[in-house]
Amino acid sequence: MSADIEGLVQTSSNLGALSTTETEVLAGSGVRSSIGSQKDLVSDRMVSLLEQLGGSVVINGSYPGWAYCKESPLRDLLVEVFTEQYGHEPKIEAIHAGLECGMFADKLPGLDCVSIGPDLEEIHTCREKLHIASTQRVWKMLVETLARMK
Repeated sequence: MSADIEGLVQTSSNLGALSTTETEVLAGSGVRSSIGSQKDLVSDRMVSLLEQLGGSVVINGSYPGWAYCKESPLRDLLVEVFTEQYGHEPKIEAIHAGLECGMFADKLPGLDCVSIGPDLEEIHTCREKLHIASTQRVWKMLVETLARMK
């Protein structure tokens, strides 16, 4: 669990696929973490255990973590703009997911990142919905935020 945000999962492993052949058991697992070293630790332990049991491991694909930053001038500016535009502070939350910000932060250490977006429903399903009005609100907030950046 996260040391910074109460109740937030920091590191996890998800058994996503399991199949068998006459001679093998094949498993696919996704390991994710907001802390890269924790993800590596879990992956290394899984590899070690499987090898001790006579198994073999193929690792393909890796999504970098995106650690929470207590200090974020960009987040502070977005909160200021949102509050001015809508009369209340936005809901700030952290989620346990792979986000593109992790990719950017991995390539540019020290980069101040935030993830914002419109209202979505039933994401990653064939019934996914995007609320157009919320997209327009996010656009308005983004344009004003960019105008204020130095």
